[in-house]
Amino acid sequence: MNITSFKPYNNTNYSLHNNLLSRVSTPRRPHHVPNILTKEITPNTSCANQKSTGRCWIFAALNMLRRKVILNKKVGNGFEFSQSYVFFYDKLERMYYNLNLMKQFKQENRVVNDRLVQHLLKEPFGDGGQWVMFSNVANKYGLVPKDAYPESTHSSNSAGVNMVLSRLFRTCVKDIYNQPDNTDNFIDATMQKTYELLIRFFGEPPKTFSWNYKENDKVQTYNGTPQNFMTEFCEINFDDYVSLTHDPRNRYDTLYGVEHLGNVVNGETVKYLNLEMNRLNNITKCALDDNTPVWFGSDVGQFFNSKCGLLDSKSFDYINFLEIQDTMNKKDRIEFCESLMTHAMCYVGY
Repeated sequence: MNITSFKPYNNTNYSLHNNLLSRVSTPRRPHHVPNILTKEITPNTSCANQKSTGRCWIFAALNMLRRKVILNKKVGNGFEFSQSYVFFYDKLERMYYNLNLMKQFKQENRVVNDRLVQHLLKEPFGDGGQWVMFSNVANKYGLVPKDAYPESTHSSNSAGVNMVLSRLFRTCVKDIYNQPDNTDNFIDATMQKTYELLIRFFGEPPKTFSWNYKENDKVQTYNGTPQNFMTEFCEINFDDYVSLTHDPRNRYDTLYGVEHLGNVVNGETVKYLNLEMNRLNNITKCALDDNTPVWFGSDVGQFFNSKCGLLDSKSFDYINFLEIQDTMNKKDRIEFCESLMTHAMCYVGY
């Protein structure tokens, strides 16, 4: 590359180099943020804080479920399920799921530098997940209130535990590839160590617990297992829920999945029904009209104006501010890795 023909930028506007791009590219009159909603589901619950973790998918799912508990049991709007309880078992199950994938890849004669093997080795323990990955854990292990399994330092800041589990995982994969005849022994030993480590980082989850709560100002006590607690308090059948998506790369009214994406061996696979956007809007509206919150994932990072509490593609206009040519539509943005789902939340009104 010869840079001698490049022309310098001669504009004398120096606003950018001492300011955040989001500040200088915000339009003078940003898109209006409605402060009165036509429809808002009840009850209006308090916020939950995922802190320095990628547990948004767990928080969003539990925020969906907690409203029915608050309505049916009258336990108060501050009630929360334990997010770290689901997090613990997702880490445990994900280790087993990924090790069995590596066992399968070795049996398929995939070499270590195979792109699929390398992809899994690169980040085996990210915090992110999908709706079905939540329901897989909840169906197997149940749920508990936050009081029964509170936050720990590492459930609120997962970088350390992810680093250790990734090291443990890669060591086991190395052994699987070097001594394939002992694969099952390596996996068993790694799972035992994973369970021990998770207890050291998070604390041991309860197999049974006793929980006192107020129902209509009268003290009640629950004694039992997490599985029975979920059955009694949540009244949910996860088979009644499906994941929908809008992916203009592919045919609509068709079911799609992501190969090797999951967290529980023999659990439900991650799959989406691809629909046009107007149908997604209508279905979401119908759910909210029925006082049912909607779990959703979207690309949050690029257009989230935290100061205004606004997520909108018109939040910032850095394309015009920086005079960049942008010819990509949504299909192009997904296809060329400019956009992907980065955060899960709940729709609670419109």
